[in-house]
Amino acid sequence: MAIQIEETLEYLTDTILAHKEDLAMTITEQQNNTYSNLKNLTNTLIPLRVELVTLYAEALSLEPVQREEKIQKWGLETGRKCAELGISLDAMLKEVPHYRNAIGELIKEEALKKQYSLEKFYEILSVLDQAVNDVVYFFCLPFVEVQTNNLKASQEQMLEMSVPVVPVDNGIAVLPLVGTIDTHRAKLVIEESLTQCLALNIEEFVIDLSGVAMVDTFVAQKLFQVMDSLKLIGVKPKISGISPEMAQTIVQLGLDFKEVPSYATLKSALREIGFERRMN
Repeated sequence: MAIQIEETLEYLTDTILAHKEDLAMTITEQQNNTYSNLKNLTNTLIPLRVELVTLYAEALSLEPVQREEKIQKWGLETGRKCAELGISLDAMLKEVPHYRNAIGELIKEEALKKQYSLEKFYEILSVLDQAVNDVVYFFCLPFVEVQTNNLKASQEQMLEMSVPVVPVDNGIAVLPLVGTIDTHRAKLVIEESLTQCLALNIEEFVIDLSGVAMVDTFVAQKLFQVMDSLKLIGVKPKISGISPEMAQTIVQLGLDFKEVPSYATLKSALREIGFERRMN
């Protein structure tokens, strides 16, 4: 019985391989009808679909371990390629039933022609189903990885944009902070302040807290670190935008900002530096 099913699976492998281009074209037409944005990628995707039909065909006559290894290699490589092309995972997952149906229909035709028993037909379909499940699993992994990396990169860009060092005159720059300052953003504040002050040859640097809702012990400590670091590279740091509520919080926390000039508004800080007189 084992020998018979092996011979049958090898026969079906050859049969599917003989129709791989036609099957790939049929699936391409079905997908293009559903996802019009894939039409521009037709020439790129057809060879990949031929590869996948070939993979399904060969999987039928492979041992389970070999089948999984082969599918894993293909899924990880091709999944990453499709993800980097910008194809949605939804579109790719909707393509799975097309392979199952097209190859399943071909198997059914051969089963009727060769008069396979119900038991043999079920065993063949079980092998195909397992191959499909493995393809879906290994194909999805790179999509998740690529999307996670893209999200992380976007978050990094947004954080960098949230620490904008703005040069307002020769030797003068302002860092307007808005929103909440967490651990990661505090680290960026220190890094960007030092990097930009050195790059722009800044002498007077104002950190404006007008847009910061709350200053707690953590934020205050990080501000002290920034100030101390700036002094070490010859920059004169200043703070503006401390609200009455913020000032009370700083006093209650026992923090001492006496060594750092502070101003109620950014305008008053720039006036003290002499920026307004330069503009006039």
